Amino acid sequence: MATLKDQLIQKLLKEDHNPQNKITVVGVHAVGTACAISILMKDLADKLKGEMMDLQHGNLFPRTPKIVSGKDYHVTANSKLVIITAGACQQEGEKSVP
Repeated sequence: MATLKDQLIQKLLKEDHNPQNKITVVGVHAVGTACAISILMKDLADKLKGEMMDLQHGNLFPRTPKIVSGKDYHVTANSKLVIITAGACQQEGEKSVP
């Protein structure tokens, strides 16, 4: 039996479960966050992996992308672009740039 919502709202378009411009950002520090924000500002993606909570709270863009986060790499399936910003852990006192 259909819910009241289903009875009142008719879906005109089938949801696209395989977005054509899905981008994955692996790494949530400064570089990963900068990449994710730059991609959002240029309106390039439907999905991003990055600092999900911060981006969702600051998500004031007219065409809001779907932002997901997870530790399981299955959420990156069907990505057209994967940006890996994660690196090896630094030792105490080690500089990040040689």
